[in-house]
Amino acid sequence: MIKNYFKIAWRNLWKHKLFSLINIFGLALSLSVCLLVMVQLQKDFSFDLFHPYPDRTFRILSEIEQTSDNQDYVLASSPLPLKTELLQFKDQVEDAVQIYPAINEKALYERKSLPLKAAFTDPSFFNVFGFKLSQGNQETALQISNSIVISAETSKRFFGDADPIGRILEFQNLGLFEVTGVLAETDQQSHLDFDAYVSALAIPQLEKSNLLSNKEQDWNTFNEAYTYVLLSENSSKPDLEKLLAQVAEKPELISDETKISFKAQKLSSITPGTDAVKNEIGKGTVWAKVWTILGVGLIILLAACFNYTNLNLARALTRAKEIGVRKVTGASRFQIFTQYIVESVLIAVLALVFAIIGYLLYDPILKTQFILIGIALLFTIIIGIGAGAFPAWILSSFRPVDVLKSLSTQKLFGNLSLKKGLLVFQFSLSLVIIVFLSAYYQQFTYVDKLDPGFASENILSIPMSGEDMVFANEISKLKGVKSISRTSEDFGMRGSGYVELYTERSSDQDKGLRAESYFIDDQIILVHELEILAGSNFSITDASAREKNILINEKLVNLLGYVNNSEAIGNSYYINDSTQVSIKGVVKDFYDKGASRYIMPLVLRNQVSGFNYLNVLVEATQKEALISLISSEWKKLNPNSPLEYQWLDKKIAAREDQGEAYTIMGFLAFITISIATIGLLGLVIYTVETRQKEISVRKIIGASVNQIMRLLSKGFLKLLLISGLIALPIGYLASLLFLQNFANKVSFGIGSLIACFLFLLIIGLLTILSNTYRAATANPADNIRTD
Repeated sequence: MIKNYFKIAWRNLWKHKLFSLINIFGLALSLSVCLLVMVQLQKDFSFDLFHPYPDRTFRILSEIEQTSDNQDYVLASSPLPLKTELLQFKDQVEDAVQIYPAINEKALYERKSLPLKAAFTDPSFFNVFGFKLSQGNQETALQISNSIVISAETSKRFFGDADPIGRILEFQNLGLFEVTGVLAETDQQSHLDFDAYVSALAIPQLEKSNLLSNKEQDWNTFNEAYTYVLLSENSSKPDLEKLLAQVAEKPELISDETKISFKAQKLSSITPGTDAVKNEIGKGTVWAKVWTILGVGLIILLAACFNYTNLNLARALTRAKEIGVRKVTGASRFQIFTQYIVESVLIAVLALVFAIIGYLLYDPILKTQFILIGIALLFTIIIGIGAGAFPAWILSSFRPVDVLKSLSTQKLFGNLSLKKGLLVFQFSLSLVIIVFLSAYYQQFTYVDKLDPGFASENILSIPMSGEDMVFANEISKLKGVKSISRTSEDFGMRGSGYVELYTERSSDQDKGLRAESYFIDDQIILVHELEILAGSNFSITDASAREKNILINEKLVNLLGYVNNSEAIGNSYYINDSTQVSIKGVVKDFYDKGASRYIMPLVLRNQVSGFNYLNVLVEATQKEALISLISSEWKKLNPNSPLEYQWLDKKIAAREDQGEAYTIMGFLAFITISIATIGLLGLVIYTVETRQKEISVRKIIGASVNQIMRLLSKGFLKLLLISGLIALPIGYLASLLFLQNFANKVSFGIGSLIACFLFLLIIGLLTILSNTYRAATANPADNIRTD
C-alpha cells in the first residue's frame, strides 16, 4: 500500500511540475538555512566535551558587589590564593588547577622571536583536562620547574619538522624554559586556547628574582587567574558551593565597600556562556547569539511551511474532481489523507536533498556529519507531515457530490486575513533586510575610499622574528628600498594596546587617562607620511632619551587640557603609574585602526622590546623584483623558515573586507525575498482559481485584459504598499543605528529607501502580473462549461 502511495505521489509531482518545483525550491531554501543553523549550533555546543570528568569539573566565578554604588559584576577569573585554599578540603576536592596568563611577551629560539599566548598552569593540568600530548610524557611534562608545553602549531613555527623536546625557549623577562611536551592536534573545541603552558612550579623562583610580581598570597587579584576544581566522586555542586561560601568569609575578603562571593560553573556550561560574565579566558559563544541564530532559522522555516500550505490549498480546487472520483470509487478519507501526507513528505525529502547539495557547495563539512544529516532527515519528515496535515485534512474532507457538481464554488476558508497578514510580514521582513544591506554596502564602500591619514601603499609588512636589525640593515642596501621602520602593530589593524597616563605616581586608577599605544621607531613618521604639528621626532642617536619620550596625537592634546599643540611639548607624565615620560612631539590625528573607527587618544613610544613588525617602504616600480631579493636575504638568516610578508594596503583591505558579511546578508535577503514571493504566488493562484467563473463572465460582457488584470492585481498592490509603509521606517531606523557605530558615515536617505522599495515592488509585480495575465487571457468557455 505504501509503495502505491509513493507511486501516485511521484506521478502527481511529475504531472504538476511547476507547483512541485516551487514547493521544493521554497522548502529547499529554508532547509539550507536550517542546515546552516544546525551546523553552527553543533559547533557552539561542542566546546569542552572531550575532558575526562565534565560532570565533576567546575570553574570558580567571582561575584563582586560594590555596596557604595549598588553595582555588581561577575568575573570568570578568581584570586590566586583560592586554589591552595580549596585543596585543603581533601574530602570534597580531588584536584584543582589554576591557569595564570601572566606571560605577555615574545619567546626567542636562536634567532627567531615570535609572540606567544602563554600561561602558567599546574602539573595536574593533564589530570583535570583532556588535552593529549603527541610528544612528551603527560605525567611529567609540567613537573619540572622551568618546563613548557607548546602547541603543535607553535612547534612548527619555531622548530619546523625538527624534534622540539629538550630545546630551550627564552622569554626576555622571565628566562629560559625547556620544551617538555607538544600538544596533540585535535578537532575538538575548548574555551582554553593557549599557544603554550608553562609549569607553575617556576612562579616562586620568578617572584623571588623579581621577574614576576608576587601575588600568590594576594586575595585582591580577582582579574589574574582562572581556577578549576575537580570534585571527588562522592561530592556535588552544592557541596562545592558551601565550601566557596565558607572561603568567602575569610577576613581578607571582607570589606565595607565590597561584598565578595564565589560561584561554581560547570565546565560544560562555560560555552555557550553569557555576556554577564566578564574577563573570559578565551574563545566561545554566548546564548544571545545562539537564540538569535535559532530564531532566524525558525522564522524562515515557518514562513516556508506556511507558503507550502498555501500553495497546496491553492491547488486543492484543481484536484477536487480527482478526490471526488476516488471517493466515489471507494477510497476512504484516511486513505486520501495518507496519500497527501506521503506526497508532502516526498516533497520535503526532495527539498532536503537539494538543500544538502547546495550546502555542500558552500561548506563540505556535511560529508562527514552523518548524525547531523540523520537528524535533519527526521526533522524534514516531521516538517513534511506538519506542513501537509492541514491541506490533506481539507482535501480529504470534500464531499463527492459537491466537487463533482461544481468545483468552482468550493471555498477552503472564509477569509484571507491570516494569509494576507503573513504576506505583509514576509515582504516587510524582506524590505527591512534589503534596506539594511543597502546601508551596509554603501557605508563600507564609502569608508574604503576615505584617506585614513597615513600612507599604506608600497609598504611591505614583515613579522619580526630574531635578528631583525641584521635583516633590516641588509635589505636597506637593496636598490628600491626607500626606508624601513619598526612597529608593535601595523597601522590600520586591530591596534597595539592601551596605556594609562597619570600626572603623578598614584594608586588611584580613576586619575588615569586611557590612550591607545604603539611602539614605533623614529622612521615610522617617514614611512607612513605622518605629520608632526609641534615638537619633533624621536632622537636618532640617543637611545636612552628615545624611551623616555613619547609622541601624542591632537585628540590627546585636547583631552589633557592644553590650549594648543605647542603647549603640550615638554610636559611629563607617568605611564601605567610607573614609567615617567615626556611629550616630545604632537602628530596630526589619523585613523590608526582604519577610517571606519573613531580617532582615539594616542601615545607613540619608542621601545625596542615592543617591536613586532618591519614596515619596508619600496619603490612602486620595483615591488615584485624586491620580493625575490628580500626573500633571499631572509633565507640567509633564517634557512629553516620561509619569509612571511604582506603588502600593508592589501592587509588592511583584507581586514576591512566585508565579503563574508555581504554573502551572508545577501543570502538571507535572497531567501526572505524568495519565500515572500512564493507566498505571494500562492495567494495569487488561490485568488485566480476561486474567481475563474467571475473572470469568464466579465470577459463575455466586454471586460478587456487590462481591466481584468487591474481588478485582480489591485488588492495585492495594496499589500505591497502596506509592507513598504511598515518596513521602510523600520529599515531606515535600523540603518541609522548601525551607522552610529562609525566615525565617518555615508549619507543614507530617501533616494536609497525608494530604490530598495522599487526593487522589491518590481519583483512583486512580476509575480502578480505573470499569473493574472494568464487568467485574463484564458478562454471563458473553458471556465463556465458545466461539468
